[in-house]
Parts: sequence; structure tokens; C-alpha cells
Amino acid sequence: MSRKLFARNITADQISVQILSGHGELRDIELNEEVLELPAWLRINRATCNRISVKVPWTRLQSSPLQMFVDEIRVNVQLTSETPSQNVSNFLSGLTDSSYGFANRVVEGMSLYVNSMEVHFDSGVFGGSFMLSRLSVESRSPGWQAITNLRYSRIIDKALNQMLMFKQVTWQLLRIEASVRSDSSKRSNINAPLRLITSSGKSRISIKKSILDGAVIGGRIQVILDDILWIATLPQVRSAIAFYSHIMSVIKAAPKKIGQNLQQNEIKSAILTTQKVARKTSISKTFQNFDFDQTSFHFYFGKIDLHLCDDNSDSSNFPQDWNIESGALQVTLQRISIDFYPANLAVSDRLNWVRYNAQNQCSVWVRELLEIHYRTLCSLLVANVRNRFMRIWPQLLSQNCIIRIYDLIVQCVTDSNTKKDKLFNVFMSDRNSKASVPPTEPLVHLEFTSFYHPAIEMPSNVTHLLLGPFSFVFDQRTIRWILYVCNDIDKTLRIRYPLIPYGFFEVKILQSSEVLLDIQNMPKTNFRIDALMPKVIVPLSSSSKADNRLPRRVVVSMSAVTAVNNENFQDSSFFKSLSSSTIDFIDSLKVPCDKSSFRNFVVHLNQNSTDGSENEERLWIKTSPIWVDTDHGEFTLSTPLLSDVAFHAVINKSATQIRIALQPQHFLRVTLDHFQYLQISHFFASFSVFIDQLEADINFFSSNSMAYIPISVICLVGNIGLFLIPLNYGLREVTTNNSE
Repeated sequence: MSRKLFARNITADQISVQILSGHGELRDIELNEEVLELPAWLRINRATCNRISVKVPWTRLQSSPLQMFVDEIRVNVQLTSETPSQNVSNFLSGLTDSSYGFANRVVEGMSLYVNSMEVHFDSGVFGGSFMLSRLSVESRSPGWQAITNLRYSRIIDKALNQMLMFKQVTWQLLRIEASVRSDSSKRSNINAPLRLITSSGKSRISIKKSILDGAVIGGRIQVILDDILWIATLPQVRSAIAFYSHIMSVIKAAPKKIGQNLQQNEIKSAILTTQKVARKTSISKTFQNFDFDQTSFHFYFGKIDLHLCDDNSDSSNFPQDWNIESGALQVTLQRISIDFYPANLAVSDRLNWVRYNAQNQCSVWVRELLEIHYRTLCSLLVANVRNRFMRIWPQLLSQNCIIRIYDLIVQCVTDSNTKKDKLFNVFMSDRNSKASVPPTEPLVHLEFTSFYHPAIEMPSNVTHLLLGPFSFVFDQRTIRWILYVCNDIDKTLRIRYPLIPYGFFEVKILQSSEVLLDIQNMPKTNFRIDALMPKVIVPLSSSSKADNRLPRRVVVSMSAVTAVNNENFQDSSFFKSLSSSTIDFIDSLKVPCDKSSFRNFVVHLNQNSTDGSENEERLWIKTSPIWVDTDHGEFTLSTPLLSDVAFHAVINKSATQIRIALQPQHFLRVTLDHFQYLQISHFFASFSVFIDQLEADINFFSSNSMAYIPISVICLVGNIGLFLIPLNYGLREVTTNNSE
């Protein structure tokens, strides 16, 4: 009997006679993991439950839920790449039934309450735990209100033979911990442990089923979390990278189950079938209001506070001029949403997506890329193959992930000597400009799109970022510390540790290089960045004794800027025609780079092709008119420095060199007075020192000497007007004479 239940050690004596009156209780139950369908890389060693009590409303099973109360659940899980034993038959496969009746509805309406659930996992290298407290699973109404009758948790449409049911999972505390194990017997930590603690949260689950056989057609899962606070040191960040890399290496090394591939194909075919069935007219308008056409997953966060700290206080680990002792950076994200659609018709209109404007720039650009790919393939195929391709093209599937952040604040780097009045935000939304943007538009809108079809050549992946309005402060101290952190993370990605013994097999500890390999082996991606109303603020040098007439900031403003790596973005007029004198001037220069290669780059600026190397990448950048002002701080009058002018730029990157071409699209007008000239001169001098400082930091923190990559820049300016306003030295004398 125990072999055919979810518990191993249940006997007839343990089942109380009180169950007939609606109450029952079991103690010290051990879970039978053999009946569970688990991934090949996940294995349950032991699962126990100390007490289970059940309340069965025998006379009201159609309207009242069966309630199960669990005190504590403890599970020990092993992550492994070993092949699971094949001699265990899954009992669940024998429970399949083509009918859907009263017993199924009773199980679906069951409510579950768990006081504490703790899962301990071990992979030989990493160990940790996952804990949930006050977990509850209840049926809810379509509007997610509590109900008194189970009938209110279902919507049935007999015309479609489909049913919608709604469940809500809530918890009060979520805690995740992980750490590296040095020895399986001692279990001592050798690195900074990872800890993530969140407050209450909930998950709303909508399920669409067939009322004929109970088959699940689709689902929508929404996970809603409150505020999350994570204070992480650099060693903990390195541990997180190593943990992710190790888990991914275990999953990749685990044997693939044939059933998983079949299940994926079934899901994709079911989605297509569902979208065809959805074309039928539904009788129930309520069903239409809450219906969905595809499976999707959604995550919502109210607020995420991330504090990144450097606990390294050893001065020998830093350059001599390092002035950031125990630096820290705070990043605050407000209202984050992550939407994932695993299988979606690529040519669909996206009208059924959750909280999504189907006519935004991301969807329009993906549609344009698909049309270009479609026309390109049609032009290359012969007639009979082209006809078949045109028939199956509408079946192209896409996998979409949308990340939206409604507000983002990055504070300047601080240390133990930073005073509170010296704090400012390096990156934040520009609230003055945001007033002209609809309130429903997020500050950050990021989409990842990949495509799938077994019979046709798939389009390249697409990544699109919409950003703004925002302001960025060019703070040299913060940029220096961020580059130090990036260099530390880069070294972590490149580390490959030796094998260590564990049991009867060997595992690779901290196989962090797997993350780097994943990044390097990513397929070709068309990416695009659209920044709306960005503003760059450059602080100028100042002191308490400085002249009040000296400007304090340079403010660079524009309406929009677009960066694309797709050659279809530009046309033959992206750059204005070049004169022969420009080419002759390049030929006369003595430059340290390959002159012929640079000359060809300039001559063929309006061509899509590069020099023929597959490793070369090209980025096209186009801005709206840019204007530059100087001022004495926020909410002060500004003085023009550069009049409105748009720019086009191309960046060509290869393994050996970087080439940049920049061209203003209109007449360039610069207005400069005496005080602006002084501050701009001081800024360029300090900026040159800052670049040398960054280069010295890279050489100091990098374990290997960095390969020198030359950068060639050409600015193609047709006309420039410089208007100099000299200082009126006689102003004081004139004022004095007039007063007399």
C-alpha cells in the first residue's frame, strides 16, 4: 500500500476512525519520492512531515474545500548529474483517466496550510536551505477575493468545453541560504554565505482545463513580492556567480529525459491548438474577461534595495592613490515586473499580454525584423520550397521575456568618511521630463525575444531596451569604484578551480568559467537601445573660495538617442558624402594604427559590410538635436554652450582595434565666455588625469596584462562656428562712474 501512495510508512492503524466524522490526523509521515516526477538533476533523499490533520466536509464537498493542515515539512535534496535508476516505475502514470468528475473537483478545491517548510539541498560543492513559513494554498474568486463557496472559484464555458479555476498561494517569510562546502564531513564554509530574506508574498495561479477529460490547457502564474533588501559584499557576489555557474553545470551534465522533450512539444502544439480553439465564440462573457490564450509567468516586486559593499580594508590590495575606503553603493528599484511567455506565435499581435501596450517600439521593431527575414528567405528559395515556407511561416514560435522598472535610483559611492550632505544620485529618473510621459510608461522597458521552429531558418534573437527620461551625473569617483567592481566580477568569471573529490566522483568547484562560456557562445542578437530625453550632468571643479561667476555644471540634453547593431537600421544617407580632400587628409596622417584599414572604414561608412571579418561588430548611433548648457546648479539659469545639433556615429569593433566615426548633421555653433572657458579647460585637464588613473587601476587590479587595443576616432565636421565672449574688464569702472 505504501508503494502506491505519496507516503512510505502509512498503515491502516495510523488512519483514525474519526476521518468518517470529518477529522483525521497522521504523524511522522515519510514522503515516497518514487511517485514524483522530478528533473534528472534533482533527487530527493528524504522528506518527512511530523503531523498532518485533515478536515473533510462530507456533506458540503461541492461548496466547501477539503482542508489539510501540516505542521512541519523537511526535505533533503541532492543536486547531481548522475543518471537516475531506471527500474522505478512512476505510479502517477497509472492514474491517468479520460474522465473528469466529482473526485477531481474535490481535489482541485482542496486548501492546504503549512506552518513551516524547509528544504535543504546539497550538491557536494554547495549546500544551503530554502525556508517558507505560514504557507497557505486556497481557492479564490476571479478577482482574487476570499470566497465562501467553491463554485465562485470556477468559470465554465460549455461552448468551448473549458473551465478556468483560480488558486492563491501566500506565505509570511521566505529565506534562501547557500554556501560552499569544503569537506562533506566537516561541512565548513570556505566563502561568504549567501542570504536572501524577503517578507510576505503571494502567488496567484489561473488554470485553464478541459471539462471533458480534465487536461490542463494552459496556466498563468503571478508571483507578487513585497520589499526585498539585500546587503551583499563583493565575496558574496562572487559566491552568487559561482553558485549559479555550478547549478548550470550540473543541469547541463545531467542526462536529458525524453519525456521532457516530448512534453515541450506537447506544450507548443497545445498552445497552437488553444489559439485556434479560442477563435470560437464563447457564450460566457465572464469567461471571455478572464480567459488567456497561452501559458505565462509573471513576477512583481514592490521595491528592491540592493546595497553592494566592499569589505576589503587591506590597503595593499589597492593603488596608492585609492581614496575609497570600504566603498558601498546603493541601488533602489521601484515597481519591478518580469513577464515570461515560453511559447508565443511570433507573428501574433500581443493584444492578450498582461499590462502590455501592443503598439510600443519593441513590438514594432520585432515585426520589422521578421518581415525583413521573411522577404530575404523568400528571395533565396526556389518556387516549390518558397510555397512550403510561406505556409509554415505563421507557425514560427517566439520566447519572450519583458522586464519593466518604473523607477531606478543609483546613489553615488560612499565610504566611511562620506558625510550625509555629500550624498547625491548618480542615476535617476528625470522627474521634470517624466511629467510629459504617460504615468503608465516605465523608466526601463527591456525585452528579450528568441525564435523557434524545427523546419525553417530561425531569425536572430532580438534584445530591445527603452530607457528614460533619466539623468546621469558623471561622477569620477563612482565610475572608478564601479570599474573596480566590474574587474573583480570579470576575474571571477574567468576563474577555473581544480577538481576536488566528493564521494565516489569528482566535481568542479566554482566552475565560474561556465558563465563566461555561456556569454561567449550566445547566438547572434539584434539589439537596439532607445533612450528618451536623457540628460548627462558633468560637475565642474569648484571650491568654497571660487568665483561665483564660474559655472558649476555642464548639462548635455537631447530628446532621443538610438543605438542599433542591425545593418538595416541605416541607409545610404546615414553619413553625408565625403569629399576627396577628407580622404587625402587621412592619407597624409601618421597614425599608429593600420592606416589602410582605417581609410577603408571611412570610405565605406555608408555600407553595411565591414572588412569581411566575422568577428567584427558595427554599431550605428543616431541622436536627436543635442544642446549643451552650463549652470550654477539645479533650478538656476543656464548659459548656452552648444546650440542644437544632431549627430550620427558608427562604432566598428574587432579583436584588434576600435574605429569610431562621428558626424554632426547641421552647422556646429559653440558659444564660449571667459568663465566657461576656464571651467571647460580645467575639466579637460582633470579628465585626462582621470583616464590615466583608470588605465593604472586596470593594470593594478588585472592579474594578466591587458592587450593594447588602439582606438581610432574621426569627426567629420563640415562647418563650425565659435563665438567667444570676452570678459568686460571695464564693467566695474563704468558702474562706479555712473554712481558718482
